[in-house]
Formats: sequence, C-alpha cells, structure tokens
Amino acid sequence: MKKGKIGLFLFLLPVVLSLFLYFLLPYSPGQVNMGERLEPPTLAHPMGTDFLGRDVAKRAAVGVFLSLGLALLVVLITSITGTALGTLAGLRGGLLDETVMRTVDLFLSFPGFLLALTFVALLGGGFRNLLIALSFSGWTSYCRLSRGIAVKLREEEFILSSLALGASFPWILRHHVFPHVFPVVRIQAVVSMAGVILAESSLSFLGLGFQPPTPSLGAMIDEGRGFLFQAPWLSIFPGIFLFLMIMGLLMMAEEENLGSIFS
Repeated sequence: MKKGKIGLFLFLLPVVLSLFLYFLLPYSPGQVNMGERLEPPTLAHPMGTDFLGRDVAKRAAVGVFLSLGLALLVVLITSITGTALGTLAGLRGGLLDETVMRTVDLFLSFPGFLLALTFVALLGGGFRNLLIALSFSGWTSYCRLSRGIAVKLREEEFILSSLALGASFPWILRHHVFPHVFPVVRIQAVVSMAGVILAESSLSFLGLGFQPPTPSLGAMIDEGRGFLFQAPWLSIFPGIFLFLMIMGLLMMAEEENLGSIFS
C-alpha cells in the first residue's frame, strides 16, 4: 500500500471516529457530572470522563472538528492570497516583484508560530483571533513557491507565443500558469494543514487558543497533565487523535501525485 493511502487512512480514522462518537453519544461536550468524574473508559463513556465528569470522547470529537475547520479556513485564505501574489509578482516582475518579495522576507524574519503566539497573547484566543493569527504569515510559503514557478514560466516559449498572439493575462494564467502552480500549492496546502493543527493545539495547550469551556485537543492534553497517573486517558486519547491527523497529513504530502491517493 502506498504511503499516501496509509496517510489518508490515518487522517480519516480520527475524523470518522469523531463523527461516529459525536452523533452516538447523548452527552453535551460541556455537560458536568461530578458524580462521574475521572471514570475510566466504559461503554457509556468510551474514553472515560475528565475531572468535571465531562465525556472525553464527545469533547475530543468536537476538538477534532474545531481543529480541522480552523485548518481548512487558514489554508484556504493563505493559499489563495499567497498564490495570487506570488504568481503576479513572478510574471510581472519589476517593482511589484521586488515589493512582494521584500514583504515576504520581512515576514519570514520572524517565526510564524512566534507571531501567532504574540497576536493571541495580546488580543486573546478564540476562533476568530486564531484564524487571523495563523493566517497572518502563512501566505508566505505559497507566495515563494508560486513566484518561483512563475519566474521560470514567463520566459518559456509557449508563454511568449501566447503573448505575441494577443492572449490576455487572465487567459495565460488559467491555461499556462496555474496548471503548473497548482500541484505544488496542493502539496504545500496539505503540509500547512498539519502545521495549523499543530499550532492551534500548541496554543491551546498554553492556554492561548480556544478558551474554556470550548473543547480543544491541546487544552485537553494540558488538562490531563495533572492526572497522568490517576487518569491517563484524559491526555492519551486527545493525543492519539492529534497524532493521527498530523501524521496522516504529512504522509499524504509525501505523495507526489495526491490524486493517486483516492484512486
């Protein structure tokens, strides 16, 4: 079995399981029941309960959906922005290219996670602030990749011939440039999704991501640290979900042709 298909299986496993648990279990993610606190995994609570008697499985399922939804939005925003800027800069050259690339260099002079950490530390956590913070510098990788491809393409004969025949700039982008840019950007998007999920979980682990009582895999791992010997399931199950999603995405990204994963 190809590594990409194994990666897809690993990624879908926690997602599908979370869907199953979310609709199967009757509890609310924030439902407190002090009479059932720190219960080990049972049929009623497949992943046990936490120190407030909340169902770990239901909270982990919601945490998977939040992480995945945030990652998809961040990747959508950053990939469109970065690819558009990089492609235009690479094809046009001149002042536009210089301005865009110096801006990219400025953003890359600071670690992306440090920028996100500073942003949420100043303005607080929550979905909106996490979306802005993680999108703030994420576009740079797409910009550099697409710009490099566009610079090579602008001197190719088929581009020059199209220009000589009077083809419009949008037509050239659609038919000659984006078919070369898209495969590279697609792989970068998969890697970026893994990075966003890890960054969100890290910020939530530090108390700067999703705020209580909103479930987050990183926050759940942090909450379980004080009960590692008494109730290890508090950190183990969210950690397994997080590991499977990130590992699956990274293995998928190693597949040169992502489309072959689904065939």
